[in-house]
Order: sequence, then structure tokens, then C-alpha cells
Amino acid sequence: MLAKHPGFTAIAVLTLALGIGANTAIFSLVKQVLLARLPVQNVGELVILRSPGPMRGYLWSDGDDAQSFSYPMYKGLRDANTVFSGMLARFAIPASIASRGQTERGGGELVSGNYFEVLGVRPAVGRLFTLDDDKVPGAQPVVVLSHAYWTRRFGGDPGVLNQSLLVNNTELTIVGVAQAGFTGIQVGQSADIFVPLMMKGQMTPEHNGLEEWDNYWLAILARRKPGLSMAQTEAGINAAYRPLLQEQLAQINGWDQQKRQRFLDKKVLLIPGAKGRTTLQTDSGNALTALFVMVALPPFMMIPAPVKLNVEGDSLLNV
Repeated sequence: MLAKHPGFTAIAVLTLALGIGANTAIFSLVKQVLLARLPVQNVGELVILRSPGPMRGYLWSDGDDAQSFSYPMYKGLRDANTVFSGMLARFAIPASIASRGQTERGGGELVSGNYFEVLGVRPAVGRLFTLDDDKVPGAQPVVVLSHAYWTRRFGGDPGVLNQSLLVNNTELTIVGVAQAGFTGIQVGQSADIFVPLMMKGQMTPEHNGLEEWDNYWLAILARRKPGLSMAQTEAGINAAYRPLLQEQLAQINGWDQQKRQRFLDKKVLLIPGAKGRTTLQTDSGNALTALFVMVALPPFMMIPAPVKLNVEGDSLLNV
């Protein structure tokens, strides 16, 4: 019957194909952006730090200003807290990457020395960073490649270890490759390379930011100690936060007493970090959900209105 009516058959098949293809594409995007969790160990223990309230100085933000912290504040919280088994910091950077006679633009992350340890990411080749890579500014010109970049650019060659990359006009030595599937902690900002935070001055020479309390540029994730609730963890980290706010406030001039008090009253708020940083999800979540609902309508609803076809003789079949 379908063969006898090729025009209608072609329209029906094309409509179904478009509907199914759209469903598949949109669901894949929704899964990656809204549903996917970070491919790391015990992902439910991860939290993202926020601190809404007054700020003074320079702010580097990709959507949520409250998620930006200074390096002295990060270091103070990391060293003084008693509720996290680890606390990492990162900052996304554009990267000009040159190797083997070719130069390309890529995505990079400046990361704390404990970044991979806190996340539970393992090396595919070589080693990952340690705290020894993150002690002295400019002292450790090393780089870790993402597995995807290593495969795409170097064909998965394990011989890349100890070779040099020229990143933002700075020569870095390749010490390792991260595990497959891991490209960073933020959807929409896949990192090709990871560089120690202490190389900040070389990677972004226009601003360093490693000493200034009033330079807010770092995103912080932490891993809760097992057995602690979110409320207990927040209470614990805020006990360490207030003395650091007092230390910073001593360097701030020009604020009236009310604003100074509002600054001291700031709190660290924790949000689940299983999906990583959710800036892209926050910006596009509603639109993606609406789009998914639209394409998820049953495919037959997109088929043209029913028509009657002569099958044999005078008999009719509703299609």
C-alpha cells in the first residue's frame, strides 16, 4: 500500500525521521548540559562555594559573581577549614598552544596543585599535579593534557611526556594526561590543557592576582568529609571564613560602618557540585527544557492530517 503511494510515504517517512533525529539530538544536548555528572570519584560529596555580598576591587566572573574568590581567601579557607577533605581552585583561560610546528587556540584551566587529587581524577599517562607544583610563582612550568586533546592532537602517543608545549608564549613541559572523559569542572568550558595556578603571571601577564585580597577571580570547589550534612559543613566553613573577612576588611578604606558590617556578615553558601559549575545550565536550562518538550511530542503528531487511500477496488483504509 505504501509502495502505491510514494508521495505520501516519502512525506511520512521524512517527517518521522526529522522527529526522531531532533529527539535524539536534543536529548543528547539536554543530557550533556543538564543531567551529566562529573566523571570523578564520589561525586555527591562535591560542593561549590558561593559568598554573596559586598565586594571591593576587581571581579572576574562568568555569570555568578558570588562564586568568585581571591587567591588569599582561597588559601586561607583551604588551610583553616575542618569540614572538607580537600578544596580546589580553578580559573579558565584562553590558550595559544604551539607544538610540533603548529599553533592553535584552545581552552585551558589554571588549577591548584590539589585539583586532581580532590576530584579523584587519575592519570592516563604520566602523572598529574601535586602540591609541590603549586608553591612558588613561576617555579613549575609544567602542563597536563586532557585525554581528548592528547588523542586529537598527538594521536594518543605516550611519547609526549617530557616534550614541550609553548602556551601563551611560555614553554611548559608535558608531565601527564588526565583520564579519559574528564575535560574540566564546567560544562561549556572543556579544557585542553591544565596548568598550575602558580603560573598565573606567565599565562595572564596582564594581571597576576596571587597576592591581592581585592582580586576576585577564582572558582572554588570542595569535597565534604563523609558523614557531614550540608548544614554542618556550612557552619564549619563559616567559622573559618569570618576571621579571613576581618583580615581583609582591615585593608579596606572608604566604607561606612553599615557597609563594613554587611561585609563582615557575609556567609559561605554551599550548592551541590555533582554536575560541576552550572553557569551554562543556569543560563540555558529553561530554554533547553522547553525545546526538549517540543521535540519530544509523539512523532505521529507531526504527520499530516489523516487521508483516505484506495487500497483495492472500492475498499478504503484510514491512515
